[in-house]
Amino acid sequence: MTMTAEQFHQRMWEILDPVNSEYFEVVAAPAPAPGAEAIAGLEAAVGFPLPAAFAAFCQRTNGLCVMAREEVWPHAKEFEVGPAWTFWRGLVLLGIDAPELPEWASISAQQRQLAEAGLPGILPVLKIVGDGSRIWGVDQAGTVVAIDDMADLEPLSGGLTDLYAEQIADLMQRQQDMAQRLAERATRKKVETAPRV
Repeated sequence: MTMTAEQFHQRMWEILDPVNSEYFEVVAAPAPAPGAEAIAGLEAAVGFPLPAAFAAFCQRTNGLCVMAREEVWPHAKEFEVGPAWTFWRGLVLLGIDAPELPEWASISAQQRQLAEAGLPGILPVLKIVGDGSRIWGVDQAGTVVAIDDMADLEPLSGGLTDLYAEQIADLMQRQQDMAQRLAERATRKKVETAPRV
């Protein structure tokens, strides 16, 4: 079933409803929205029209980033070592080029990288902040695909909103796991620095 633009918009915000603003910041590029020229340029680059509901969403909410707050999940320090997931502090729904959209949140920037890697014809739509090896996109048929290391392409079942819901849930779980990890680290540090009797 294809969603209307309004259904898509509503579903995306329903997915974000359980995201606790005490732990996460949700931001989008400020106005102005991407213009018709930016959309046409992106469609020419990928070789097919953007999914209508996604394009309409970008016109209202462009480049949506959900990022863990620094005070609950600090940025890794230089040369810090840990499991890969401990660096994955956010999720970006990529946006269409507009004056205030940063390059790291740009569909066009990611699309150029995919094309250079030999994967033209994919509209990149989602990536995890801190994970440079995986990105999700949509192909010409509307199938959601996962791309690993700019090489391996895996078709997924479900639509873009299903993928977004899954990735937001994973992000919230990582934040809880990180909170537990930080608490355990603080307890260890307390024990190590406690005066010996």
